[in-house]
This record gives sequence, C-alpha cells and structure tokens, in this order.
Amino acid sequence: PVNLTYSIFFPATHGQAQAGADFAAEIEKRTNGRVKITVFPGGTLTKAPQVYEGVEQGISDMGMSCFAYTRGRFPVTAALDLPIGYKNGKIATQVADEFVKTIKPDELSGVKLLYVHAHGPGLLHTIKPVKTLKDLQGMKIRATGLSADIVKALGGVPVAMQQDETYESLQKGVVEGTFGPIEVLKGWKQAEVTKYITKTPFLYNTLFFFTMNSDVWEKLSPELQTAITQVNEEYFEKTASGLWDTQDAEALEYA
Repeated sequence: PVNLTYSIFFPATHGQAQAGADFAAEIEKRTNGRVKITVFPGGTLTKAPQVYEGVEQGISDMGMSCFAYTRGRFPVTAALDLPIGYKNGKIATQVADEFVKTIKPDELSGVKLLYVHAHGPGLLHTIKPVKTLKDLQGMKIRATGLSADIVKALGGVPVAMQQDETYESLQKGVVEGTFGPIEVLKGWKQAEVTKYITKTPFLYNTLFFFTMNSDVWEKLSPELQTAITQVNEEYFEKTASGLWDTQDAEALEYA
C-alpha cells in the first residue's frame, strides 16, 4: 500500500477534521486498501502556518490550512479575503473555486492543489459588547492576514495568532475579541470565553487550501490518481454545498 500523511490544523473534534478523516477512509475504501492516509489533526504534524510549506517540502504528503496564516506569501489569493460581503460559506467557496481555476495563481504552483474552500461571514466575537465603531476603538482583536488591516481600519488593535491560541488569550484577557465565522464558537469552544457577537455583512473571509505534495502525486499510478480525484471532487461538492454554513448554524445554537 501507499502510505500517506495528512496534516490538518483543526482539532480532531472539529467538523473539518472529521471531514478529513472521512476523506481518508473513503480513499482507502475506493482503492481497496492500496492507499492509506494517516490524518494528523490539531497541528500535531505541522502547525497551521507551516502546513503549506510542510506539504511543499514533503514533511507531510497532504495538508489543509488557511492562506492567511502565511501573510504576504499568497498576494493573489489574498484578494478573496477582502470584505466583499459573501452571504454564506457556500457562495464564498464557489467564488474562490472559480477564481483559482480561472486565474491559476503562480504562487500555488509548488504543490498539487486539490481544492480551496471558504468559511461563512467573518464576524466579531467579543467579551464586551461592540455596538458602534466608538466601542471598538483601541480594542485588542485577534486577527490574521488581511483581516488584521480591517481591524486597524475600524480603529481596533490587531493581534496576530492562530485559532488554537485564541481561547486561552480571550480567557486571560490578552485579547478582548476575535474575528471569526460563527463556527468558532463551537468548533474552537470560543463561546465559553466570549459573550457578544457583532454581526455585519462585510467584515472579512478566509480562504482554506487542501494540497498534496507534487512529487508524491506524480508517483501514483493513473488508476490511483483517478480514484483520489473522484473522491476529492465529491468532498469538494460537500464543502461547496454548505458544510461551513451547517457548522455556523450548529455553532450559533451551541452558543
């Protein structure tokens, strides 16, 4: 069998990590055990900012993270994180998919890009209520990538950090709020350390990637490549059809 490793920064209990585990199981089933994928959730193989580079260098064979964690490296795809005002994750994912397939950014040429996807509307989650721009002035808000510029433009103080550091930072008062889709309230348990959501239609979005090491891909037989491509297309459809939006709805009820 071909044994592959798959690095995911989401914790094992998160819906995206569970989807990754399901993907791996389906690949093994479709290839009759000829391809086996070991999933490493929670950044145990490579941390979120190192996932892309880790796949490129062969530390992991496959990886999923978001472009925003390596700010400045992906200037073309960063355009998708602009506050365009996507109504939900389904629309954002479909726009991102068409954008990448049309533009074919050179910055993504170092890996085999399986697909991209995007979460629902990025909102502001805080310890204290934020009802006006005045309330936001000087507040320390966790934000990554382009969203850090948005925090600054709104009068807040951006603090860069990964999602797995956010819970403790909110709990200890290192930051007073965070940018994130509603799903972080459940997926990352942030409902336990925030009390308010400020909903707007335009704050920001984050683009995620699912990649594979190019050399590993090229060494697979055409038959195995076809099997992986088929499963990959099916799992993209699940994501594009509203997986993030389902997680948003579940998280709001949880909160």
